[in-house]
Amino acid sequence: MSYISKQLISWHKNYGRHNLPWQQTRDPYAIWVSEIMLQQTQVTTVIKYYQKFMDNFPTVSALAEADEEKVMKLWAGLGYYARARNLYKSATIVSNEYKGVLPSSMENLIALPGIGRSTAGAICAFSFGQLKPILDGNVKRVLMRFYGIKDRLGNSKIEKNLWELAESNLPKFNIEIYTQSLMDLGSTICKRKNAECCVCPLTTNCQSNLNNWVDTIPLPKIKKIIPTKEIFTLIVENKKNILFFKKPPKGIWGGLWAFPEFDQLPSTQDWLSKNLQAKKYTVENKGEFTAKFTHFKLRVFYQHILLPSTILLPCPKELYWIPKIEINDGAMPAPIKKLINKITFA
Repeated sequence: MSYISKQLISWHKNYGRHNLPWQQTRDPYAIWVSEIMLQQTQVTTVIKYYQKFMDNFPTVSALAEADEEKVMKLWAGLGYYARARNLYKSATIVSNEYKGVLPSSMENLIALPGIGRSTAGAICAFSFGQLKPILDGNVKRVLMRFYGIKDRLGNSKIEKNLWELAESNLPKFNIEIYTQSLMDLGSTICKRKNAECCVCPLTTNCQSNLNNWVDTIPLPKIKKIIPTKEIFTLIVENKKNILFFKKPPKGIWGGLWAFPEFDQLPSTQDWLSKNLQAKKYTVENKGEFTAKFTHFKLRVFYQHILLPSTILLPCPKELYWIPKIEINDGAMPAPIKKLINKITFA
């Protein structure tokens, strides 16, 4: 048993996390859902989404048979929506090709949409007790600091080296405890900023601790100028309903509901006449907000208009009237919900 695995397995008994909802099961489906949700998302944020998701879709078959709209609705606000779409696609595959039982081999897991090597390794370790490594962002940081690897993440050579180190430190027994302890250490002790080396179980042999490199490993990413994209949107309201359209599966907020969007704001009167046969309206509000994504910022300019009639005017098939009382329950991205709450509808 390596120094790392021995220390972490011992440490986890008293200091690791033991009461997370997905720790109380070996069900590969439950583990899979948690691992997908935890990608690029903090544990505290995931917990409430995970519990609600599992209450609604307790099995692979339940998820595969669900309406995609409901799946996206339960994911709304969690971000990185491709995860939800891939989870849904994979559930259909597992239901059809594996009789609703998640496969236990790394190869078959990785073949499913949205499951990479690290996620597959976690499923294999937690659900099947297989000696498979994981290498998420937290684990990469732990290994780079422990071995004193002064480099930036994203380098293919470094990535290969880290996988080899992750593999070499696997214990022969207690793989579930070891895997969880590695995650816990990176998340709660060996943090990106303000690492708590004084309570770390690896501190004695950690090269970064011994050489005062903790604050410089991993090397910071080269800062890139994040571009800003701009879109224009119309918030069309009558007395009881708001006009929405469903975003295409790919792209920003794929599969969710948003307001009609444009590369440049059209003539409001012309657009209303063409799409809703509406002639009269009042401008209630206008403004802008910014949504931040991984590789760019989205600057959204909006105009909020009110139609005088309560009648649901006919609209093109891609547009839908949604009752105001149902809006907060809809599958909408968090920035759109914030905008809705910001604007006082008539």
